[in-house]
Amino acid sequence: MLVIAFALLYGYKSGLLIILYSVLHELGHLTALLAFGVEIREIKLSFFGFGIKFDGLLSLPKEALMLLFGPMVNLVLFLLFRDSINLMLFVLNMLPIFPLDGGRLLLLFFTKTGKYISLTFLLLLTAVSTVLCFKYGSFPLLLISVYLFLFNMRLL
Repeated sequence: MLVIAFALLYGYKSGLLIILYSVLHELGHLTALLAFGVEIREIKLSFFGFGIKFDGLLSLPKEALMLLFGPMVNLVLFLLFRDSINLMLFVLNMLPIFPLDGGRLLLLFFTKTGKYISLTFLLLLTAVSTVLCFKYGSFPLLLISVYLFLFNMRLL
C-alpha cells in the first residue's frame, strides 16, 4: 500500500525504483536478523508490505538495530544517488507511527506511552496531508495517512 502511494506520488516511471528501494530496505532488516544469527521462518509479501517472521526473541539493542537497518539502507542510497525517493522512504519509515520502523522503535523504548505518542504523530500527519491534499491536490500522503490510521484502529 505504501509503495503504491509512493508510486502515485512520484509517477508511474518511478514505480519500479520505489519497489526496488523498498525491497532493498527490507533486505536491510533481513541482513540484520541474519547477522544476529536469527533463523528466518517466513518472508511474506502482501498488500500491506513485507513481513519477516523469525524464531526467538531479540534483545532490545538488537531489535533496535534491526529496525534501523531498513531505513539506513534508504539513507545510504539517498546519499549515494541523491534521489528523493530514498529520502522520502527514509523519512516516512522513521516517523514515530506504528507500524513504521520509527513507530516500532518508539514502542520498543516507550512501552507505556508509545502508543499515545504514535497516535499523536499520526493525527499530525493526517492533518498535514489533508492540507496538502486540498491546497496542492497531492493525495498520496493522505492515502498513506489513511492506511496508517486504519492499521492502528485495528490495534486499539
